[in-house]
Amino acid sequence: MPGLRASLALVLSAAIACTTPGGSRATPTGALPSPSVLPQQTTTARATLIPTARATPTPTPTPTPVPKDPVLADTPVQSGLRIPWDLAFAPDGRMFVTERAGNVLIFESGATNAPRIGHFSVPAIRQLGESGLMGIALDPDFARNGLLYVCASRTDEGEFRNQVLRLRATGNEIALEGYVIRTGMRAAAAHDGCTVRVGPDHKLWVSMGDATSRQLAQDPRSLNGKVLRVNTDGSVPADNPTLPGASAPSLVYSWGHRNVQGITFQPGTGIPFASEHGQDTHDEINVLEPGANYGWPLAEGPDPQRRFRDPAWTSGNVTIATSGATFVSGQNWGTWSGSLFVAQLKESDLRGSPC
Repeated sequence: MPGLRASLALVLSAAIACTTPGGSRATPTGALPSPSVLPQQTTTARATLIPTARATPTPTPTPTPVPKDPVLADTPVQSGLRIPWDLAFAPDGRMFVTERAGNVLIFESGATNAPRIGHFSVPAIRQLGESGLMGIALDPDFARNGLLYVCASRTDEGEFRNQVLRLRATGNEIALEGYVIRTGMRAAAAHDGCTVRVGPDHKLWVSMGDATSRQLAQDPRSLNGKVLRVNTDGSVPADNPTLPGASAPSLVYSWGHRNVQGITFQPGTGIPFASEHGQDTHDEINVLEPGANYGWPLAEGPDPQRRFRDPAWTSGNVTIATSGATFVSGQNWGTWSGSLFVAQLKESDLRGSPC
């Protein structure tokens, strides 16, 4: 999408179903029991005068403010960028932005026209169609170690690959430090995926499109057509699922994906959600579960044969090109707090629904 995928635009309603643990809210049943009727007791006692305490007036409760819809403004914060794709904020407020051409830009903040204070060109980037330098995420301990991670389409050892790279920011200087994932992920001019996010589990979550080879999505040996979960040092988390036909966990967390371009986590529950491009119908929002198969290319949208995991939401008989996704929370969001928002590329806007 030309412009930052995370930029706010006109918000249009979309019926996105969200999941909460247990699938429903607890509903109180029954009524409070009536107080017991105590029998009167007849006793003889000497009357004792007790000073009567003056009743303390009950304070008037402060009414709870009713949440309101937030007021949004579509305000460009930076201009003159070359296909900006993703962004991340450091704890000190600096804004890191990727350009698909291969640049990581550092701005002093997310304020309008904040000065650009750093720039790094990732070597060997190959921008072709939908590929190039894409997702970015900062290490959970970034304030101490300066580590950040990007997903990039590169020419390496004579192959066109998607790779997850580890970078290190020292002040406003960035250097390439090494690989998190070097091999196994095909890059292509379409269906490239390449989202990278840090989950509440402090693991890296990476999306890989099918690279236009749809059969790879159903191949448990391939990393394409998958959502990956990896330790920041590149190793396989011990609690990753073991796919059918495999003897041990791999980097694959879920499979049967066409082109996931957004990954986010529900506040409070940590449940992972993914937004995915359909072919001609059924863009999807999926609730990711370990080892689950989401059907592509054998099924799109709900599977009438119930062979695969159904999406939480689809776009029906059209596509809108769902892209980046995030939850919003807090008092500033008013009635929208807890809502899931998804950017979409066809009309370059932002859509959302409460959970």
